[in-house]
Amino acid sequence: MSISFTRTQHLTLIAILSAISFGLMLFPQVPLIPGADFLKLDFSIVPVLLAGYWLNVTAAMWVVILRTVLKLILANEGINTYLGLPVNLVAVMVFTLLMFWVMPMFETRQFPRQLLAIIIATVGLTVAAVLMNWFVAVPLYSQFAHFDIARIIGLGRYFIAMVIPFNIAQGIIWGLTSIIVLSVLKPMQRKVIS
Repeated sequence: MSISFTRTQHLTLIAILSAISFGLMLFPQVPLIPGADFLKLDFSIVPVLLAGYWLNVTAAMWVVILRTVLKLILANEGINTYLGLPVNLVAVMVFTLLMFWVMPMFETRQFPRQLLAIIIATVGLTVAAVLMNWFVAVPLYSQFAHFDIARIIGLGRYFIAMVIPFNIAQGIIWGLTSIIVLSVLKPMQRKVIS
């Protein structure tokens, strides 16, 4: 189903979905891994994927950027925000881009393709999270927050017991939740975006 938008409608929908995505970042987030309360699941990616499938991938990227800026300005938690938000930003972008690469159009009848998209996006998310943690988060937390994960937990244990399982679970939950929301809203898509 192809729907045309005016520029104003396009920008308005991006702004609304960005605000919803930011709002979802403020809800109590759920820690998934025992002993790793700092790795928390949030559902701010759902409006990002809605923007992508209703408008285009560029719109999805704008929603990610705008909700990140809103978080920095309106709900900044200091060092945790400055160090954790870049990791989250890259993770959400990688997951989103891989979802659209594997499944460029959302059709409710394409379950095998949806499942493949979730698997590939989850693998990409996990790899991106490991790299961002290894090269960005771990060294910066050690330097600026005086929390040396390598010394306290050990890098191997941190990645194998925390980062990798968390991101696999997060990717699967993100993918399934987004597909459920997209499926539920599919019949109402024209009304929602008009």
